[in-house]
Amino acid sequence: MEADQKRTYEGMFLLDAGQDFEAAAEPVRGVLERYGAELLSVKPWDERKLAYSVNGRKRGLYVLTYFSIDPSQLDEVENDCGLDERILRVLLLRKEDLSEEDIQAETPATASARRAERESRQKEEAEPAQEADTEAASGETDTEESTDESGPAEAEESSESADAAPEAEGPAAEAEAAGGDEQSPEEPEQDK
Repeated sequence: MEADQKRTYEGMFLLDAGQDFEAAAEPVRGVLERYGAELLSVKPWDERKLAYSVNGRKRGLYVLTYFSIDPSQLDEVENDCGLDERILRVLLLRKEDLSEEDIQAETPATASARRAERESRQKEEAEPAQEADTEAASGETDTEESTDESGPAEAEESSESADAAPEAEGPAAEAEAAGGDEQSPEEPEQDK
């Protein structure tokens, strides 16, 4: 095997979650670049509460990386990651036949960021629409009031429909309609 032949690897790094992504990912970039790795992608995977405390930390930021490196350098990369206090855990896997689509695939963190951006954009677009609806509704209220005052015939029709109550259903309603002599099934019979 040639010494300059590089292979593609996927690395999942667990970092301290107390910083923004760029600052937190700096140790990962530094270690990989120190050993001549060609970074293909560095992106946040997710920030989560850890199942157990790791080096006194209860939350962690997972960072997904794809990079090409000489396989002889991989042991040194793993060793350096273990020595850097900012990198809590590391998992490196060799990836064969990795497409550009796989490298650029969306992660849970990027998906939630995109969703939040889309929702905020929809809210901004909805605010002017709500104001227009409010103005239109106030205009409709004025026209409704004028139709109510238009004549007594319409007012009588509306009062007749208001007097008509929906019929009640069930045995209790039937008993009440028959004169209330029968006991409803909900009331227990009392022995005399």
